Amino acid sequence: MSKKTIFLLSLILLTSTLLGSFGLTRGHLWGDDFAAYIMQAKSIANGTMQTFVEHNTFTITQSSAQIGPYAYPWGFPLLLMPAYALFGVSPLWLKLPGLLAYLGFLLVFFFMAKRHFTLIESLLAVSLFAFNPELLHFIDNILSDIPFLLLSTLSILLADMYAHETKNRRRLALAAGTGAAIFGAFFFRTQGLILLGSVLLFQTARFLGQRKQRQSILTDSLLIAVVFSLLWVISALIFPGGQTSYLALYSGFSLDLLIDNIPYYSSVFSQFFETLPGKSLVFGIFVVLFFIGVVSRFKYDLLFVLYATLYLVVLWSWPERQGYRFLFPLLPLFVYFAIQGIRATINKFGGKRKALLQKSAYAYLLLIVILFLYSAGSNAYDNMRADRDINGPFDPLSMEMYAFIKANTPLEGVIVFFKPRAMRLMTDRNTLASTECDRILLGDYLVLSKKVGENLQIPPEHIDECNLPLEMVFQNRRFVMYKLVD
Repeated sequence: MSKKTIFLLSLILLTSTLLGSFGLTRGHLWGDDFAAYIMQAKSIANGTMQTFVEHNTFTITQSSAQIGPYAYPWGFPLLLMPAYALFGVSPLWLKLPGLLAYLGFLLVFFFMAKRHFTLIESLLAVSLFAFNPELLHFIDNILSDIPFLLLSTLSILLADMYAHETKNRRRLALAAGTGAAIFGAFFFRTQGLILLGSVLLFQTARFLGQRKQRQSILTDSLLIAVVFSLLWVISALIFPGGQTSYLALYSGFSLDLLIDNIPYYSSVFSQFFETLPGKSLVFGIFVVLFFIGVVSRFKYDLLFVLYATLYLVVLWSWPERQGYRFLFPLLPLFVYFAIQGIRATINKFGGKRKALLQKSAYAYLLLIVILFLYSAGSNAYDNMRADRDINGPFDPLSMEMYAFIKANTPLEGVIVFFKPRAMRLMTDRNTLASTECDRILLGDYLVLSKKVGENLQIPPEHIDECNLPLEMVFQNRRFVMYKLVD
């Protein structure tokens, strides 16, 4: 790359990193997936991984709803482990691995775009992500979605490079690297298996269409699968299982659910443009350009199409709706094909005005980038003015409740709480969530939130209807705690 390119790319990455870091808070949203990840990181640091799985299995199996697997894939907890070992349960420090992963994604996506676009198009494409307010705001979560976005995009990039490589040694190295990257994605999220299926399906299409290359395609496919399988076996020998328990959720699949999920996730894509004026119009334009890009590049970018299609089929059929974050791996392909749609449209209809239309398209994309930058900058400024406001399970009222529990309940006591994994992280007590009166009797203590209503709990104003033997032992403005008495 030229010095000018390096300078511009570095400026984009540095600005994005600053915006992301200034947007981090010292708290976290309620929703306790983050707590499970931190507890898994803690168990790695302390050498108590199997103990974690046993305690978390109790929480998952005894709660009114399956709130997660017995254990998440161990990749993200392993990434969090150094930050936990150095700083403990510090939300701000534990968010830094996600910020660094996003920086890595931007770099990978730039090289992916540069293989197919001009330098200006590549910089504009990466800027749409570097300054996207919604994605930068999401970095304020301790979740595996951003690292998976990095590894998913890296896997697609390496597979694309492999498919176009002609030198034998380099082709084999890229095939092995593709298998390793796919395992890395799987090690962070089980959806990584979709990458393996997509690449092998792509290899099957190449095998059928390129007779002279069949031997090398078959050999390379085996290499990809062997590297993936070998790394999977090694990880299984080191880390306990538990993530496959999530597959039990498929028992809730139905055709009606599939039909409902298709329009839901299609509309959720629009959150990429959430902060823009006229976001629906902008989204509509990008959707049209996306389909033009897919049609014009279907044969050349079959790998991208296969991955996007398989990923959407799995997402549509998944019984639990997870919202925007589950679409992150598809966003790079959405932007990629939209820009390919711009190129195809200009090439077909541009004629003598091709240069003017191209500059107009660049100006339009640049305007979106500028609006993104302004919004992301405003968010970061507001967050710093608020002194990185502490929220959710780390706010003073929550900490007061945890302190009371640790000081006044036995270590073997069982707490019933609407976010049981967060409770266990903060108090080291076994926990479960209950929406049923009878199930509350499995616990020794009941903690109810006064703010969340019927959110995996019986609201405080209705708890008397259960006729349980309860004795109130603690109360503040946010929580009320009862002891179950004999």
